[in-house]
Amino acid sequence: MVYSSCWRKGIGQVKRCFNNIGLNVQDPQFLQHGEHATLPSAPIVLVACSGGRDSLALTALASKVCASRGIQCGAIIVNHNLQKDSSKVALNAAKTVAKLGVDESLVFVKSVQVKDNEEGEESAARDARYAAIIEVAKDLRAAAVLLAHTANDQAETVLMGLRDSAGLEAVAGMKDVTVRENVLFARPLINLTRLETTQICKDLSVEWWDDPTNGDSSPIDVELPKSYPLRSRIRHTLMPYISQFFDSDMTLLLAKGAKFAQDDLDYINSQVNLVEKEAIVKEDCKVKIKLATLENSHISIRRRIVARALSAAGIRFSSNHIESIDELITNWHGQKPIALPGGYEASRKSHTITIYARAL
Repeated sequence: MVYSSCWRKGIGQVKRCFNNIGLNVQDPQFLQHGEHATLPSAPIVLVACSGGRDSLALTALASKVCASRGIQCGAIIVNHNLQKDSSKVALNAAKTVAKLGVDESLVFVKSVQVKDNEEGEESAARDARYAAIIEVAKDLRAAAVLLAHTANDQAETVLMGLRDSAGLEAVAGMKDVTVRENVLFARPLINLTRLETTQICKDLSVEWWDDPTNGDSSPIDVELPKSYPLRSRIRHTLMPYISQFFDSDMTLLLAKGAKFAQDDLDYINSQVNLVEKEAIVKEDCKVKIKLATLENSHISIRRRIVARALSAAGIRFSSNHIESIDELITNWHGQKPIALPGGYEASRKSHTITIYARAL
């Protein structure tokens, strides 16, 4: 076949991803032309596949790159049991990934039961999905799990983050590589758009499944009802609107901005890590913040140290709580203890702030 520019770009992005996480050519024979058998002991890479266009495009790309490097390529398909015919969708996805070159013995279909949590069904489904993926990845000792998030997903994530936070973390979006419960997750397609993954599927004559909750079949000029997930409404209604309003492709701008923000955030966090070793001390049921290293620190360092201390105490906090505790650091004049969620307080004595459970 004649490979399109979208396919070549995708292959390049997957190769770059593999290089970044140390998945190099496993044997010199794979540098030579021709087909070579992958060893049973070779590393395994799993693609998290929904049967949608993005994950099927990633499966095709990953299968090709894995074969060229002597790496085993597998796929994990999670049936959330939330929609009619979800079992059929999962089985069709399994058949399709096998046609794309994935070893059938490494194709796993996992059925999960989604239990509601405080953040709603979408969040609960994500938790169940990751739990299933992590279980399979650990069983196989997979070198990495590939997620098919695109630049469109990144832009949507940034906008969703801005709804909940005004911090740098919000605009940084999703990282290229993350570790969850000792399983490495990578996003090779974060620089490709949904249009490009769609074109890859068309080039390969691959039929994909469109999740009805995405609202893809709804007219573009009709706003999706609030019964649809927030991400779907951002994708269908908000992104086209702001791109038209600014007469610019805001998807790429937001995604590119996220990468710059991630680089800045990585540096800031590296500095916070250095300070944290001296500043945060856990004692029994208390968390203490030693102020000797903080009082002259930049506000971005102080706030993140406070946030980490609150997290260490297991407290769900807001930016208001961080600012109130920061006042104890920079504007100390004998204030009363600060009330925190979950029955906790933060108080200062001398050069130490202590976070503790309030006495009943």
